[in-house]
Amino acid sequence: MDDFDLADLIRMNQLVRGRIDYKGFCTWYEALPPEQRRGLTGLLLEFAHQAGVTEQLWNEALMASGLTESDGVVQRLWIARKADNTGLALHKFIWALPATELPTLFRVAVYLFGIAEGNVFRNEVKEHCNHWWHRDLMDKRVVQDLLNDSQYYSTAMRNDDRIRNRG
Repeated sequence: MDDFDLADLIRMNQLVRGRIDYKGFCTWYEALPPEQRRGLTGLLLEFAHQAGVTEQLWNEALMASGLTESDGVVQRLWIARKADNTGLALHKFIWALPATELPTLFRVAVYLFGIAEGNVFRNEVKEHCNHWWHRDLMDKRVVQDLLNDSQYYSTAMRNDDRIRNRG
């Protein structure tokens, strides 16, 4: 994650807010050097799993991505996901995958993250949400507030009203 900063994490969440902007992810991905492409793919998978990837969500993501269970990359990703709970097997899989297969993995990662995070976000309520990434990232004032706050990680949805009421 060292190659990605707060602005990148905001962008990642903006691209799945309300819909999955696969084209936007692809534009970002294609502008990155090869190692950062792997890093972005890994972050998407890590964040998807933190949000909760169930078997039902897995199937939904495959359907949305246009990929099938018979795809070799999909099969190997499934095995790596199930190998351990630490994410180490998944990390090794990402970094060992041939560059020619990385775009397929990236596609799965985008949809896994988009659907998993979307499910969590839809169920959040301002009074109980403690995640900075669930703030109104589509509001430029909120984004600027996050970028200017060295303790952004301790902010949440409830902070957005203060930003909007500044006038």
